[in-house]
Amino acid sequence: MQYESVTTYNCHSTSLCTFSFKQTVKYYTSKGSHVFVCFADFSKAFDRVNYWKLFRHLIDDGLSYLIVSLLAYWYSHQRVCVQWRNTLSSSFAIGNGTKQGGVLSPCLFNYYVRELILTIMTTNVGCNVGGVCTNIFAYADDIVLLAPSWRALQYLIDVLADCANSIDMLCNTDKTACMIFSPKDKRKLVTSTFPSFQLDSRDLNYVTEFKYLGYLITNDECDDKDILRENATDI
Repeated sequence: MQYESVTTYNCHSTSLCTFSFKQTVKYYTSKGSHVFVCFADFSKAFDRVNYWKLFRHLIDDGLSYLIVSLLAYWYSHQRVCVQWRNTLSSSFAIGNGTKQGGVLSPCLFNYYVRELILTIMTTNVGCNVGGVCTNIFAYADDIVLLAPSWRALQYLIDVLADCANSIDMLCNTDKTACMIFSPKDKRKLVTSTFPSFQLDSRDLNYVTEFKYLGYLITNDECDDKDILRENATDI
């Protein structure tokens, strides 16, 4: 599947990703629009990576066959054991998941979910700033969806669920949360109540604050709580 018309931008830090998210929200609310947001959470995201789907993505992307073969050998010959107190279990093979703590794991996971991200971007539904699609921000397995209308975000959530299912990922509806940012100009506020969003036929919770990539996001777009949190951490 080719996505020639889509441009993706790599964020090299959590602060840059969070800043981009906040600026997108500010752009819409300052112009009199709501912004509906979904902070998606995957259950054991890195552990559910299917090796062979990952390696297929790498080959399709033109990565050297020798490198893919080496990765395939490493991953298909993994054996692990479990330690409980002073007792060590016998070793056993594992058939999925990227290596815990491995320096390559975040990069490999990005490859694994790239088609999911591109599929959402190419819907052309959701937020758009200056002709650039900003309906999704992703930093490894931390994904957030943005849209200026309730119906648009529900559509993006449905697309996310379908794409996640196709790569054996499972959305955690208990930890997935939604947030509503209201227009700055309260005269343009039509209503403050909206129905719950649904993921896999389950209602998602609305929150007024959420910790995203280590930063505290509040629906009033105020950074006071995050600054107090940061100051308390430094003490």
